[in-house]
Amino acid sequence: MSFRQKDFRKIRRMESSNAVLQIILLALVFTGVNYLAARYYKRIDLTQENEHSLSLETQAYLRKIDPEQPVKIIVTLLTHSESSEEDLRTRQEVEKILREYEYHANRDGTKRLSVEYVDVFRNRERARNLASRYGLQQGDSILFACGERNRLIPAANLREIQQDTGKLVGFRGEGLFTSAILHVTRDTKDVVYFLNGHGELLLDTADPQRGITEASAFMMQRNIEPRNLNLLLDGKIPNDANLVIIASPQSSYTEEEVILLQDYLNRRNGRVVIFLDPYVKHGLDELLWDWGIDVQDKLVIEPDSFSSIVQNGARLIRDFSNHPITSSIGGNHIPVLVGPCRPAQPDLGATPDETLRVTALMRSQDGSWAETDYRKEGTPAKGPTDAPGPISVASVAERQVGQQGIQIEGGKLTVFGNSNWVTNAWFNRRGNRELFHNCVLWNLDRYTLLNIPPRRVEDYELALDEKQFRELRGRLLLLPISIAVLGVVCYWTRRH
Repeated sequence: MSFRQKDFRKIRRMESSNAVLQIILLALVFTGVNYLAARYYKRIDLTQENEHSLSLETQAYLRKIDPEQPVKIIVTLLTHSESSEEDLRTRQEVEKILREYEYHANRDGTKRLSVEYVDVFRNRERARNLASRYGLQQGDSILFACGERNRLIPAANLREIQQDTGKLVGFRGEGLFTSAILHVTRDTKDVVYFLNGHGELLLDTADPQRGITEASAFMMQRNIEPRNLNLLLDGKIPNDANLVIIASPQSSYTEEEVILLQDYLNRRNGRVVIFLDPYVKHGLDELLWDWGIDVQDKLVIEPDSFSSIVQNGARLIRDFSNHPITSSIGGNHIPVLVGPCRPAQPDLGATPDETLRVTALMRSQDGSWAETDYRKEGTPAKGPTDAPGPISVASVAERQVGQQGIQIEGGKLTVFGNSNWVTNAWFNRRGNRELFHNCVLWNLDRYTLLNIPPRRVEDYELALDEKQFRELRGRLLLLPISIAVLGVVCYWTRRH
């Protein structure tokens, strides 16, 4: 064998070894890149309405789940050959959004939430276990469990159906799922008492003008339990009262009732929210005076030329203070729609009190005034006894208590000079719902916001005639044909 042949074989072995090493190196690089990509990555939702992302509020709640008490989600949605299009679409939406819940809850490697899909007809043993432990007696639902607490959401509650067509147009999953997680992860509910006995707004009526069922449902979604309370009959404010709300009384409270409210605020560091209207005597003057809030028997007037006037005495409030109740509304330039207002402002003539801080929350616009003779007929005109604007129509008083230099948070009193904006007819308009939500949760020391609308479920249809279809097909085929031609040209050039 000649040296030339030996050298040729040696070169072939070296080339083969080099090729094997390149393949191994390429495999290692590919494996390493995938390993890093699986652990260090960033997800970006490029859709216009963030259709594939959870709200920031839901993400915050998921991060607060205690890993020692993880949340279990058990899905028993049923799909079969006879399932309707709405059933199949609901199952797809549930699977998609629960993947997001798992990702955001467990993204730091800590197991806070798990999802299990169970076919109760095929897996009979697992179905019996669920029935004995959680009382799950039906399929086609989603069960949320944490410790001994659980909540069941039927699949029908997830769908928003268009009434005239019966078509699925919205998916309520995120709002219901986050509410269920709040329910099972909180040991106790916050209890809010609404006073009655003086013609106040009603929790249990759907009347658009005097009912507040919308606000009641809004609170229950957030694991807050609204209850009725009559101080004349009960004679006390219950010990489990986290917040007391006085919504538009139509007659004066008695001296005994006022004493109970003062005791709740001062001795028990309670929280009270009051919605008052013009034209009505309420009997709470002494309570308000003690807390440095001046609610005069006047009517806030704004000239008809102002753009803030809407109709029937309604107006848009756009001037908000930098307070936790109103800062998010003002920061996002969201107006609040209110009815006729009376002033509710810090009492400038009150005795100085270092333990009390009073803040104006919302104000009327420049050029407005507080009309004293508002009961007179005719067009109101600003007089010498009328206070010039802007006029505060909502204020909050916060008291600090303690001794020997140690101060702790005491009672809170929030007063609004109008109640229309919390009624059923007004609650979901403009920024009213967010204002009510911020007010309640701030008084309950829960500062996170939960305002999750249903996700739109849309079908996209591309309608083309034959000519348009041919043109579109030609444009779509242009790129791959161009690449193929370029490849042939390159191949021919290298060969020749």
